[in-house]
Amino acid sequence: MKELFRNKNFVLLFAGSLVSELGNVLFAFVSGLYVADLTGRESMLAIFMALGAGVRVLASPLAGVIIDRLNKIKIIYLTDYFRGLMFVAVAYAFWRGLTQGEATAILLVVVAISGFISAMFGPAITSAVPEIVGNDMLQQANGAHSIIGSVTSIAGVLFGILAFDLFSFEVAVLLNGISFILSGFSEMFIKTPHKQEVPKTQHSFFKDMSIGFKYIKEKEGVLTMLMYLVFINFAIAPIFNVAMPSLLRIQLHRSAWEIGWVNIAASLAMMVAGIVVGSIKIKRLTRTIKFNLLMVVLAMVLLTVDIFLFSLGLYSYGVFYGLIIAIHVMVGIFLIGVNVPFNTSLVKVIDPALRGRVFSTFGAIAGALSPIAIVVGGFLIEKTSVSLLGLVCSLIMVIPAIGFTTNKKVHTLLEGIEKDNNKEASDLKVVLAEEAA
Repeated sequence: MKELFRNKNFVLLFAGSLVSELGNVLFAFVSGLYVADLTGRESMLAIFMALGAGVRVLASPLAGVIIDRLNKIKIIYLTDYFRGLMFVAVAYAFWRGLTQGEATAILLVVVAISGFISAMFGPAITSAVPEIVGNDMLQQANGAHSIIGSVTSIAGVLFGILAFDLFSFEVAVLLNGISFILSGFSEMFIKTPHKQEVPKTQHSFFKDMSIGFKYIKEKEGVLTMLMYLVFINFAIAPIFNVAMPSLLRIQLHRSAWEIGWVNIAASLAMMVAGIVVGSIKIKRLTRTIKFNLLMVVLAMVLLTVDIFLFSLGLYSYGVFYGLIIAIHVMVGIFLIGVNVPFNTSLVKVIDPALRGRVFSTFGAIAGALSPIAIVVGGFLIEKTSVSLLGLVCSLIMVIPAIGFTTNKKVHTLLEGIEKDNNKEASDLKVVLAEEAA
């Protein structure tokens, strides 16, 4: 990975993404606490958490078309500049003073706009990485970018807790705006030496969007795999986005620090796993993805059991909280074990001219039900209990996980990618041997 960070353009992209995501995590954490304390209702917290994700899902296909048509680097830094100016304006509005209704409405609008911008920013980063580093360094680059998520989750939560405890809400929002502006400035200097030109077409936006859907439909195993991922996301989303924060903050009245340490534990695990996975050659791709996915399912079940046993009063809060931390570490490690090798392989088999559309469409379909699941989960908690929600989500999770690991079409897709990867590695060895001779 040392060679990767000798690439000036990748360092600029890495630093810009790091600063941008730091501000994103800070705002998400602080605003979530603010809404929970302001309303005291699980359903309102769920709506707030789901809105950004819902807008991002709906906007992703259109965003993919825009990414493939325009300069990806310009999209990256312009979206960061826009978010920065928006958050500075919001900080000023809160500083001037708002009623509870006005504050809630403004935050909902900001979350919706941020969701649309994220639909542009994420796929633009994904599509730009191979243009900057080339295919040979792609796995290392994806591993490094997984570190960004982990580092920013840790630092963003820590800064968010400090801002929430020591400063007013508008100060936290202002810091968020400044971070986006700094990110946009650094990203302006990125060049793409490996860029592959996308042919200019006269297609309409809707025609271009349909290309992404058609590719996914016709590529054997991709559509089937997406359907399983939809249900997996449906099961995971309400637990980690609503159940944990509402249980700890609204029902148990725990401090911001106790909520933060749960996120930090998972982020540390993901950071270490990202470094390890990004630095090794994975020969058995299919087996690696299956194993890590099954371990994520196991962690989900363990989390549900922990919540249920604690609700029955069978052990103390200290034991419950310790198990929560351990399970989040487990989830962090094995999610990286699934995401990095799979995303790296998928990037390699997609035509560069279609990457923006395919990845945006892929993300939109995979996350289609997550916002609905978050809202339903919030109302279910409000009417029943967190443990019941955990039971329902665990049952949903088991079904697609079994299908994902046994379906023949998915097997064919993963094995085909694995053969291509191994052939590529074998060809590279031959070339190196001939050069040495």
